[in-house]
Amino acid sequence: MLATFLIDASMDAISYVARLRSVLSAAIRTVNQAEFDEERIPETLIPAWFAEVTRGSVVVGGDAAASWGAQQYVSRRGEEPWDLQDWLFCFDPQLRGWAWWDATRISQSAVLLWVDSSGEPVFPCEEFRWLAYACGAKTVEGPNLRSVLEWRQSSQRPAT
Repeated sequence: MLATFLIDASMDAISYVARLRSVLSAAIRTVNQAEFDEERIPETLIPAWFAEVTRGSVVVGGDAAASWGAQQYVSRRGEEPWDLQDWLFCFDPQLRGWAWWDATRISQSAVLLWVDSSGEPVFPCEEFRWLAYACGAKTVEGPNLRSVLEWRQSSQRPAT
């Protein structure tokens, strides 16, 4: 079983997934080199537009999609924006309850994000939800469990 998040993006699906993958890839490269017993994790690999919106306040910045997505997160989740250091510390391999799997396109602006949650229907994933919104999501639904067979069928419509 895999967990899925249905994204209604504020842009075309391919552009959305490219943004998400750029941040996720940078975060994983960063934490693979990080020392989690240190006070700070280096931020140099994180795309500037994501770092700007992940500073703990919803301000219209240089990237309108990221700012708008952050506002949607706050509005829909009732949560404060994430701080970049807090967000990066959630990628500690000892703590993270999910692993990236894939993204498939549902329509021009809808994407299904797939993560491996070890078959758990409920798992810590708020940092993933923040990532989805900050990359330009209008809405994020999930997680919902789906079978690997469903992924195989949907992977015929890659979002990249």
